[in-house]
Amino acid sequence: MKNVWCVRAEFGSYTNNFVNGGYVAIDYNIDSSLADVATRDELNLLIRKAYPDVTSNLVIGQQAGQVARFLLDMKEGDYVITPTADTEWLCYGQISSKGYWFKPERDDGCPYRHRRGVTWSDKKLSRSSFSVPFQNTIRSSLTVFAVSQWDEFLTTIKAEGHVSQKHQSAYDPYDSVLEQVLELDDKEFEILVGHLLTALGFRRAK
Repeated sequence: MKNVWCVRAEFGSYTNNFVNGGYVAIDYNIDSSLADVATRDELNLLIRKAYPDVTSNLVIGQQAGQVARFLLDMKEGDYVITPTADTEWLCYGQISSKGYWFKPERDDGCPYRHRRGVTWSDKKLSRSSFSVPFQNTIRSSLTVFAVSQWDEFLTTIKAEGHVSQKHQSAYDPYDSVLEQVLELDDKEFEILVGHLLTALGFRRAK
C-alpha cells in the first residue's frame, strides 16, 4: 500500500514553486544537508541546535517528528498532497526516485532548502469533493503529516492497483481518532499525553 502525506507550502504561498520545480520542501532552520541522517535522535539534536531558545521538549519533539516524516518515512511511490493558496484546490503527486537533496541557495523563490523529488499530476483535486473527515485532516496545523483517509484519496484518484475499502464499514469518528493515535511514534505520543494532561488541569511539579 502507498502511504499518503500532506506537506504544506506556507498556506500555499510556495505551492507553485513545489509543482513547477518538481519537489516538496521544508526548512526548520537546519543549515546543512540531512542526507546522512538516519535516526530520529539525530534530528532531535539538529532541531535543538536550530532553535536554541526553545526549551520545551514537546515542541522540539513535534518539530523533529515532522522532519522525520519528511526525511525518513516518506518513500518513493508514496503520494503527497499540497494545498494551494486559495484553499479550495489540492495538488498531488508521487515521491519520485530523485530522492532528497539540500539546496543551500535560496535563489529560486522558495526559501525551503530541504527537498524531495515529486512527480506531480497535471490535475488538481477540489477539497470540497472529499468527505468532512478528510477535509478536517487536511486542515491540520502541522507542516508534514500522514493522511489517515488514504483509502478515500486513493479511490478518488483511481490509483493503479488500489481496491477501495469503503464497503467494509461506515465512518466511525472514534475509530478514526484511534487510527491517528496509533500512527504516532513514541515522542509524538508523549507530546499528546502532555497536552491532554494540561487540558485536564494537571500542572508540572516544580
